[in-house]
Amino acid sequence: MPLQQLIHGCALIPFSLVNKGRYTRYNIEEVKRRIVRALHENSGGLSGVEIASITGISRMTITKYLNIFATLRLIKPKKIGSVNVWFIEPGTDDYDRSANVFEIQRRFMEAISLCDGDHARNILVNVINSKVDHLRVLSDVIAPTVNTFNELYNRGRLGKTERLHLVSLITEILDYLKYTVAPAKNKIGIFSLFVAASEDYIFFAKIGALAFQMLGFKVLYLGNIEQHIDPFFDIDFQRYMQKLWGIRGGLLITCICSSGEGSLQFLYSVIKALKPKAGMEIKIVLFTPNSIRNVVDKLGSDYVANDLSSLIEWAKSINR
Repeated sequence: MPLQQLIHGCALIPFSLVNKGRYTRYNIEEVKRRIVRALHENSGGLSGVEIASITGISRMTITKYLNIFATLRLIKPKKIGSVNVWFIEPGTDDYDRSANVFEIQRRFMEAISLCDGDHARNILVNVINSKVDHLRVLSDVIAPTVNTFNELYNRGRLGKTERLHLVSLITEILDYLKYTVAPAKNKIGIFSLFVAASEDYIFFAKIGALAFQMLGFKVLYLGNIEQHIDPFFDIDFQRYMQKLWGIRGGLLITCICSSGEGSLQFLYSVIKALKPKAGMEIKIVLFTPNSIRNVVDKLGSDYVANDLSSLIEWAKSINR
């Protein structure tokens, strides 16, 4: 079970006997807000007893939540003598729906550019476990960061080694989110395949796959096929697609993410040729830059997007 589901389950349990034997039900967001505020205001750390006193939450309840938030790496304990003293992790803050997502994006990009992966991950863990729209985290925080680093690299302001490190950091964070964020509601009979056809669009394929997962699609991320194209690739690709989805029925949305005309056209033709043979309906979506829009429009795909927000809005409308 994803941690977020576990936490949300905890939010429904009545904890802590308080004044005159009356029960108090604590919402996990409120508990987190109180703990984060207390630790921010006491940078030297607090014991569990002190946190309970400051927040007004019983010691038994606060201990359970401290352990949950430590598992999420929002806070951390340090043994001082026989007492656990709690500290805030870098990047931990209190976010709600009114949070300035662009400020979050600035802080995230700054942490990544400093190669501080723990700080960057903690920023996103905080946001994901708050009331901020998870899809906006992808479209307005992570995707713009990837765009910025790609642009810096293309302009020669980012070296290959540094870019490789940054790529690794963001990939680790995306993988973490993949196994942390639970979909709101699973879409029955609708599957999606994300594949990159150029190196610079690998991230967009991974981010798009994660967005579809959040929307409840059953998702497969295939990776970058650009370097694997040969005279027999189309046969190999179609054989594997048939193996995965040949007799399933339902709807398969294939999203090709690429900035390269040749590889995009090739992969599009391979998937289009698969349509009559498949045992399910196939829609082809292209995620490309505006610079090759004239080529893309001639292909006749089911949908074309050049930004994550428009792709997400289109995906929300897909039902069977």
